[in-house]
Amino acid sequence: MFSSALQHLPTHIWQHFLFAMAAQNLLVQRRLSILGILWNESGLTKPALQARVEALLGPGCFGKQPTLAFARDIRFLRQVLLTAGLHLKYHRTREHPGYWIAGRPALERSLKQKMSAALSEVSPEQADIFARLTPAERVWQGATLSDQLRSQAVRRLQQEQPNLGEAEAHREVLRRMYRVER
Repeated sequence: MFSSALQHLPTHIWQHFLFAMAAQNLLVQRRLSILGILWNESGLTKPALQARVEALLGPGCFGKQPTLAFARDIRFLRQVLLTAGLHLKYHRTREHPGYWIAGRPALERSLKQKMSAALSEVSPEQADIFARLTPAERVWQGATLSDQLRSQAVRRLQQEQPNLGEAEAHREVLRRMYRVER
C-alpha cells in the first residue's frame, strides 16, 4: 500500500500532514469531525451527528446532498475503523439508538470528569430548589440566563469594536451564536 519509508515516519509528522490536508479539504474535515465526535460519545443518531458536525464546520458542510454525503462518510469511516481493528455499529433500539464504536465507552472518561466537576459545584440545596420550580419558572430562568449571556457578548464585542452601534452589535452576536449567514 504505502512505501516502507512512509510507514516509518514519526506520528507527529503524520499528524501535521493530516491537519494540513484537513485545512484544505472540507471532506477530510467532516470525516475527522465525525470520527472525533463518535470516539468521545456513543449513541448519536444521524440527525444529532450531522447537527454536531455542522456546529463545528458550519451549515452546509455536507453539501447539496447531505444524506448521500453522510452515508459516504459513514461508509468510509467504517472501512477505516475496520482496518484499525474496530467496528462502527448502529443500534436501532429505542433504549440505545445511534452510532457507536464497538469497545468504546458510551462517554469518554475526560467528558465524564468534566461533567462530574460541573455537577459537583451544584449544592444539594440548589438542586432541591430547581426541582421545585414549575416548568414555566425553569424556562424563565433559562431565558434570563440566555439574555444575560447575550448582553455580555454584545458589551464585549463593542469593547473590541468601538465603532459598532448597539443594534449592529446585537445582530453580529446573534449571527455568531446561531451561525446565520448574512
